[in-house]
Parts: sequence; C-alpha cells; structure tokens
Amino acid sequence: MSELGHSARKTRTFIRRFLAIARRNVDHDAVAENVYENGGLSGRYLIMTGISAAIAILGLMLSSPAVVIGAMLMSPMMGPIVALGFSLALLDFREMNRALKALALGFGLALIVAVVLTVLSPLKEPTAEILARTRPNFFDLLIAVFSGIAGAYAVIKQRGETIIGVAIATALMPPVATVGFGLGTGDMGIAGGAFFLFMTNLVAIALAATLTAGFYGFRPRLMERPVKWRGLAVVLVFAVLSAPLALSLRAIGLESRATAETRLAVDAIFAGSESRITLLEVRSRSGEVTVSALISTRALVADAERQLQQRLTAALHVPVAASLDQIVVADPQAASRAVQASPVSAPDPVAALRGRLIDAVPFATDAIMLNAEGSQAVVLLRPEAGLNLQSAYALETALTQRFEGLSVLVTPPVQLFDTVDLGDPAARARAVWALSRWRATPAIRMCRPEQPPEPETPPAEGEAAPARLDSGETFIAELAAVGVSTTTEGAPACQRGDINTARLSF
Repeated sequence: MSELGHSARKTRTFIRRFLAIARRNVDHDAVAENVYENGGLSGRYLIMTGISAAIAILGLMLSSPAVVIGAMLMSPMMGPIVALGFSLALLDFREMNRALKALALGFGLALIVAVVLTVLSPLKEPTAEILARTRPNFFDLLIAVFSGIAGAYAVIKQRGETIIGVAIATALMPPVATVGFGLGTGDMGIAGGAFFLFMTNLVAIALAATLTAGFYGFRPRLMERPVKWRGLAVVLVFAVLSAPLALSLRAIGLESRATAETRLAVDAIFAGSESRITLLEVRSRSGEVTVSALISTRALVADAERQLQQRLTAALHVPVAASLDQIVVADPQAASRAVQASPVSAPDPVAALRGRLIDAVPFATDAIMLNAEGSQAVVLLRPEAGLNLQSAYALETALTQRFEGLSVLVTPPVQLFDTVDLGDPAARARAVWALSRWRATPAIRMCRPEQPPEPETPPAEGEAAPARLDSGETFIAELAAVGVSTTTEGAPACQRGDINTARLSF
C-alpha cells in the first residue's frame, strides 16, 4: 500500500510539473481580453459571414471542393465559437451571451443567404458535396474536436489563428449552407440532417476549446463572488450543450458497429464466391438500424438477405431492416449481369429518390438527372467509370429492377464497335440499346443474314402466313422500334468469313 501511495504521489508531482511548464508565460488576462474582443458581433463579422455563406452554397451546388475551401478562407466563425469555449471555462455569462448572440445572428444571416441563392439558382439537384453533409459521422466529429483544440491553442499561444480558423469554418459553414439548400428546395431531410451536423460540430468545437482552456489554467473566479448556483450552472450548461453530442455519438457508434457486423456477415454468407461490397449504406434512426447493401458476386446466394437480417439482429440486439441486392459478375465478356433485387418500400419523395439513386451509382458520372414526377432518370457515365457496354447495360437493368416504378436510362460513353452477331439476341439487344442511347444514325451492311426457321405449326386455313424476317431485317426492325434511323450509304464492306453478321459505322 505504501508503494502504491508513493507511486500516486510521484504521478501527481509529475502532472503538476507538466502543467506548470505548459502554462508558463501564459498571460490569462491578456488572452481572455483578446478572445472576447474578437468574439463579439461587428459589421465586419456579418459582412464576411454573408460573403462566405454565398461562396459556400455556390460551391456546394457546383460540387466544387475548391470553391468551398475558398469560402472557408473567408469565414470569421472562429472568433465567437472560441469565445464561447473560453466563457464556459471562465463561467463568464456576459461574454457567453455575446458569443451566442454573434453565433446566432451569423447563423441566421448565412442561412438567409443560402436559401435566397438556392431559390434563385437553377441548380436544384443535391450534389455529392451536399449529401456528404446531411448527417454527422465519426470523422466529422474528430475534425470538429481537433479544430476546437487547435483554435484554443492558437489564441492562447497567439500564433496561426487565421489558418486554424479555416479548419473551424470547414466544420461549420458547409453544414449551414446545406441547411439553406434543404430549405430552399423544400427537402427537410437534407435541412434537418445538416442542422444536426452543424449543432454536433458546434458543441464539439466549443467543448474542446473549453477543455483546452482549462488545461492551460483558465478557471472561473468563483471565490470573487461566492454564489452557490454558479457551480450548478457550470454542470447545467455542459449538460445542455452535450445533449446533441451524446445523441450523435450514440448514433455514430451504432452505425459503426452495424457497418463492421455487415461486412463480417457478407464475408460469411458469400464465402468462396469472390464477392465484394460495391455499395453499403447504414443509417441509425430512433434506435433502429437500416442497412442497404449492393454485392458484386460470382454466384447468387438465394437467401442472402434473410441471412443478413438474422445475423445483424442477433449481433446488434436492435431492430434491423436489411436490404441486399446481388449483381453477378462472372465474366467481363458476359452477355449481362443478373440482379436479385429485394422488395423496395413505398416510393419516396422525388428529392429522397434522387439521393438514393446518386448513392446507388458507385461510378464516375457527368450527371444524374431526374424528372419532376420522379418517373424517369438519366445517368450519364464518364469514360473514367471503366464500364464496357455489357457492364453499362447491366447497370441500367439492375437500377431499373432496384428502383420500382422508375425508368432508368444509363448512357455509356461512346465506344466504337463495328460488328454485331445477328444470331445472338443479347448482342443485338445491347447494340440497339447503345445506339438508341447515343442517338446515333449508323451505316449498316448485312453479311449473309440467316433465315428464320420454318414455323412448327402452319397457319390456319384462310389466314395469311406471318412475314418471315431474316436476322438482318429483324435487327433493322428492332432499331426502328426505338427510333434509330439507319442507312446503307458508307457502310463498311463484309469480310471473308462474315456469316450472320452486321457491320456498321457511325
């Protein structure tokens, strides 16, 4: 026991010496005065907040990280939020009120600017930059915490405040602009999620700044005015501010655990199938976990969704709604990909449907557009997506099956092909699909097309025999049915060995 007490005394001595060294040369009164001077409301603060919000919402709508970063360079939000953290550490209610007033007015101004620009802008589609800020995750929380620590350290040591202010603005201004976008487009899901992210980040930064200030010796001067309720006020303020943070941490923890359990379950269910998770989305709401997974596999597993549901329910001990789609990728030259699609729920509003469709396309795109009724979508793939015609055709099939009631038109990058096997219905279907998506007018030459087989049953007496089209005529008819015009002028010549083949150029 004496040895344990001796070790404890040595540890306390070490900590006191470490804190004394860290707090050396810190002028607490001068630092507090500087923090409060820069943390109040001013004309410059409002002007810079409005300009920063305008640039941020434009960058989000354009999905341009560079523009969003430019907005961060101008944001003045570090001053009030660090002042809020120090006022909590010093329990200075007058300065706390000033800081909260500045933050509230700044938030309101930024919100108005974002809503107005969203309403005036023709860009109403939620981009990846916007969707990334509709709900907090563990990494957002880490960014906020380290930003708060860095901000408090910078003002205490009086170095690097401007650069660190960018990090704080990064955690706050984009969510505010995203709230404005959600309100401007009438999408309360986006607005609510972004506001929760903003509040989580705000509380995390303020509390991190408070703890950093406390580490450097900033303490409330309770002995100057010994009022009993002040100690209780400290606990109450921290409890109120920590509530959204606690809720966020609970949801983040549950989602992280559900993500890990889903990956383990998929590995077990698809063992030996060389499968991979192409898309995984996990959400936690009101104690219930929703999991949506898209699996690329070499062989379908008939009851994979049921197995996933059972495994997750047993592992998480909370209600779980699991949706699992499978895409068969057996051979790069395969005619198509098969999909085992699980039932989908009732149609979502158009804005939510747009977000789900964007999440469901894990490839590089030029645009993903949806009509106002939410009945037809167009996906324009980029060459960097790396999909050949078979894969792009299969993607359209999979998306159409997954999104019930939605006609999905996937347009692949133009890829030259000069022959079509007329005897392969799947090859003809892909060629018809690609030429219609590209709105091409091909020049086609038929090379020794085959005649259709004789009908097994002759026509009834008095009925005319149906027209018998050879494979080339069938191909032309299929193209015409989807509005593709053809010509023979300039068509490439047939080559030796071409049998039941179409040669084309466009």
